[in-house]
Amino acid sequence: MPYDSKSTLASPHQKNRHPIFTLPMLSGRTYIVADPALCAAVQKASTVLNFDPIVVAVIPRVVGLNAHTMQVIKGPPDQKYEDGIMKASHHIINTPLLPQNIKDASKTQLDYFAKCIASIQDGSNIDLYRFVRDTVTTATQNTFFGPNNPFENDPELVESFWDWEAGLIPYMVGVLPKIFARKATRGIDACVDRFKQYIEADGFKGAHKILKDRQTLHRSNGLTDKDELARLEVSISLGLVINASVTTFWVIDQVFSRPALLSKIREEIHANALVGLGRLSVERLRTSCPRLMSAFRETMRLCMPAISARFVAEDIILADTWLLRKGAVVQLAGNVIHFDPEIWGPDCDTFNPDRFLYSPNGSKSNPDGTVSEGKAHYVHPSAFRSFGGGSSLCPGRHFAYMEVLGLAAVMIMGFDMEPTSDTKWNPSADAKRMPIVVPRPTEQLDVKIEVRKEFEGVTWEMEP
Repeated sequence: MPYDSKSTLASPHQKNRHPIFTLPMLSGRTYIVADPALCAAVQKASTVLNFDPIVVAVIPRVVGLNAHTMQVIKGPPDQKYEDGIMKASHHIINTPLLPQNIKDASKTQLDYFAKCIASIQDGSNIDLYRFVRDTVTTATQNTFFGPNNPFENDPELVESFWDWEAGLIPYMVGVLPKIFARKATRGIDACVDRFKQYIEADGFKGAHKILKDRQTLHRSNGLTDKDELARLEVSISLGLVINASVTTFWVIDQVFSRPALLSKIREEIHANALVGLGRLSVERLRTSCPRLMSAFRETMRLCMPAISARFVAEDIILADTWLLRKGAVVQLAGNVIHFDPEIWGPDCDTFNPDRFLYSPNGSKSNPDGTVSEGKAHYVHPSAFRSFGGGSSLCPGRHFAYMEVLGLAAVMIMGFDMEPTSDTKWNPSADAKRMPIVVPRPTEQLDVKIEVRKEFEGVTWEMEP
């Protein structure tokens, strides 16, 4: 299990069952919301409980932006939100990622996946996590930054990018990062250098519209320093790549480690989403393969950090009951909610493949671990926090469904995999890291991978 349900935040909630409680901090106070209904109330109050100030405070530290860039992103004190760079950036990113607008990007991503799948040698041993990680990383860079993206044919840069991700917290602290976050600093410096070269070579000519429009927005707001522009591209790469890569690995791991579940999902995909020999419809995976979807969402429940925060812009009484003071931070503690037995049932700490079988929001399991059909068992719609909610609902969730389901389904259908003698399924996850991204495995999972007989000689094709 990636996260410890007995965490610092979970303990006071599970002991006293308070839907919201206060943590005194050196810089003020933080309100912890641990109740789905109250999360929904926070989301509805987005004009007062705002997500953007949190982003403005965090992103510069994530990629080491300078004071000028930070001020441009923040905007002048008297600037209306509608006139700021954050509002414009949301529009640039959100609209093209709506379901009706992502077909071309999805096709590009899936075609790249197919190329990587075709490179697998039948009967070989692979580091499963590294294969999935590198496949999603390079495919996503190709889809959004184009064929001349910095990561193309550069495995060392892929390693540098993930070295930075691994040391993100000490790097963000910012205290002598070249000493205390040496590997992360070297990693991001390598990425920044390559993105600068990409910018200087006018690489955006082959990029997705999101990246082109975003670059225009930055320049029109006075951001012209190529080092700073490069750091902003590294920042969006974090959002595009990290969680999707690691989540895909965990989905594959959870399914293959359960032979009965693997068999059921294969039958489901074969009946409902295999539209030809070696041809998968990803749309049908999403709409007609409930067991695969349930396994995917249950994996996200267990591994996604699901913590989002809001800044309290002015005093507000939440849900006609709770007074929140101006200047405080509200934290929606998805990692607490996701491991609450009162919400999910007594097996909330473990993977239950049927938990999302009857409702996309999830169902509470019975004492024996079974999941019953019917609305009486459905959890609150705001209990599943993996994609956030309200104004901070992940704009890339539709693209994420496509890529995770597509790659996982091809691995499930096309191959048999068994861990080598010195590794095993369900490796431990890095639960000690601060939960801001999906935790990677702490142990290597080497598998022997063999093409299933019915798909020998097949070149896989995936349709959005």
